[in-house]
Formats: sequence, C-alpha cells, structure tokens
Amino acid sequence: MTDSLDAALAPLHAHLRAISDLSDRYTAIREAEDEFEKLKRTHLQEVALGLRAEGKKWKEAGAIMGGVSYQRAFQYGRGE
Repeated sequence: MTDSLDAALAPLHAHLRAISDLSDRYTAIREAEDEFEKLKRTHLQEVALGLRAEGKKWKEAGAIMGGVSYQRAFQYGRGE
C-alpha cells in the first residue's frame, strides 16, 4: 500500500518541488495540508459510519480504527 500511496502522491511532490519561489512553495504546502485534512476527515467519517452501518458499536469501531476511544470514533462519525 505504501508504494501505491507514494505513486499517488508523486504528482503533488513534483508540483511542490517545481515551485521555485520558496514563499509561494510554503503557501502551496499549507494549502495542500488544509486539503489533506479535509480529505482525511471525510474518509475517517466514511469509515466510522460504514462500520456502524455494518452493525458495529462505537467501541468496536474505535478498536478497528486504531484503538481510539468510542467517543473519538463517534466524533469521526460526525466529521469532527
């Protein structure tokens, strides 16, 4: 999975490295970071809600999601 993730991110790495002005590159990095946070939140929410749809309790969902608390799994489900 790491190789496929590296391949998926390669265009972003190339794009950022192609920005020669370091101030502009920094701004682009921060924009990418913000976009990744949105993407992460969306996918964690989908996973949490999907586990609930499968009949898992929040505690079980938390365990599957890396051992987070049931409260955190619930928060993921709310998109937080």
